[in-house]
Amino acid sequence: MTFDPLVEAIRKSLRTLDASPGNPGAYLDLIQAYLNCAQKESEPELLDQATFVIRDVRKLSLTDEQSARLAALETEVRDSLLRLRPSPRP
Repeated sequence: MTFDPLVEAIRKSLRTLDASPGNPGAYLDLIQAYLNCAQKESEPELLDQATFVIRDVRKLSLTDEQSARLAALETEVRDSLLRLRPSPRP
């Protein structure tokens, strides 16, 4: 049986997060995995999941590098959401 590597990346990130719930890197990897899969599959629901993870990682103490990575991921998630779920026109 062949598994989609993007889905497997999400599963792996979730397992890592379960094993180390205080590890900011695991949260950032999960956000990236959701983002990659959402962009490939055009699934805004995965980006919604990424926003929940962003909310959670903000509660943790981050290094400067992790903060910069989080900011970049937030921008990518927001931009991807705008592409996949455009605002309704009046």
